[in-house]
Amino acid sequence: MAAASFAPAGAARAQDAAPADSAPSAGSAETAAQIAALKTQVEALQAQLAALSAKVGKVEPSWKGAPSWAGNDGWSFKPKGVIQFDAGYVSLPRKIAGLVPVSGTSAGTGVNTNNLGWNTRARRLIVGMEGSMPAGFAYKFELELSQGGVNYEDMIISYQRPGSPWSLTLGHQYPLSSLELMTSNRFTSFMERGGAVDAFNYGRRVGATLAYTDPASLWGLAAGVYSEDVANGNVARTGWQASVRGYASPKLGDFQTHVGFQFQHRVSPTDQQNIRYRQRPYSQVSNERFIDTGALAAKGDDILGGEIAFVYRSLHFASEYQHVWVRGLDADHGFGTNNAPGTTNFLAGDPQFRTGYVELGYFLTGETRGYKTGRWDRTKVLRPITDGGWGAFQVNGRFDFTDLNDRVAPGLVLAGNDITYVNGGTSKAYEASLIWLPMDYVKFMLQYAHVDISGGPSARAFSGFATALPSGYRHGYGVDSVTLRTQLDF
Repeated sequence: MAAASFAPAGAARAQDAAPADSAPSAGSAETAAQIAALKTQVEALQAQLAALSAKVGKVEPSWKGAPSWAGNDGWSFKPKGVIQFDAGYVSLPRKIAGLVPVSGTSAGTGVNTNNLGWNTRARRLIVGMEGSMPAGFAYKFELELSQGGVNYEDMIISYQRPGSPWSLTLGHQYPLSSLELMTSNRFTSFMERGGAVDAFNYGRRVGATLAYTDPASLWGLAAGVYSEDVANGNVARTGWQASVRGYASPKLGDFQTHVGFQFQHRVSPTDQQNIRYRQRPYSQVSNERFIDTGALAAKGDDILGGEIAFVYRSLHFASEYQHVWVRGLDADHGFGTNNAPGTTNFLAGDPQFRTGYVELGYFLTGETRGYKTGRWDRTKVLRPITDGGWGAFQVNGRFDFTDLNDRVAPGLVLAGNDITYVNGGTSKAYEASLIWLPMDYVKFMLQYAHVDISGGPSARAFSGFATALPSGYRHGYGVDSVTLRTQLDF
């Protein structure tokens, strides 16, 4: 009875259990379809997210002196700037011949003593930005804000196809010139660049530079054409310049060598056909120009220069020489309706001037001076104070000279309306500097300079002498200066 009574229930349970290979119900099929659709949507969303991430790229900035943002699409952005504060002393002239004025307020009347003594200056306060763009384009934009005004530094757009040794730079930039001018002011070994930069009126111009840089970094060649400074408010910007510069920089064992040249052809604006050459005492805490030709009537000038340098471990050597040929104008020159000399200092011939320097430097703490593609570059501090070290210490010595004197024709020193002797003066400087780099991007520099000067503005008060130059034209005196710089760049 018991067995018979349980048989129907067992049969019922066996009938309720579906076989494993039987077809699913309609509800189960619908659920599976929904799961498959959701899976497909999730996979599509993941693909879109991956594509968006690749397009956006790195959103967190890297750090190299300042934050830098870079994306995988070729765009990058980095703020940049330079802060330089100078403080120093420039002495009064010593040992001036008795007949030469020792004080005055303008060229030809002597030295402006109000411009000497202790002084401070914000040498540079530069802010800007730089970065790359897709397809090999790049940009840089800088403003200089010291002295209570706004000046314009590099403002350029450049192009270099990826993998190509050719590059094109358009905008406001330094025309091709000396090794020191091509080097950033952040990396110089003295307060001011070599005498040519100040004496020969080097500055940025609007133009184009086409350059070839050897992929093996053994040599480079560049040429450019430039108009005038972007800050020139004159509507008629007719002055222009053409330049070429080349260098070779093979590395011979531990020796990094550099040999270069540059040539510049400059044309004066038609409404101001003159050129003035003058120079400060190797420091800009004083604005006094002890050597100064005054404005000379000229169509323009041509400048040829040579460069040589090497780096051997902690030692570096550098030397440059530049020679300028002035294309002068005499009083009989005819000027067109819109042309003018802008000066009455006409020349009886074409003067030539010259400048150069020899420099030697050594890192006491083992660093090697930075060098890259034909110019000085940043030096990497081996033991910065952030790692418990003392930073980097470098000592430098330099002899720098500029000669702005030249006899351009025989006869009286001042004959009629044509100048036969340009007495701009000569300057010989003996400089020494001590540099401390406590860490990358921070720099302190102490500089001493003794300058021997012969001739120049204070002697130009004399006139009408015979062929033999009087002693007043060659009077000599000395000037000393001590300057301290505090610098931060990023």
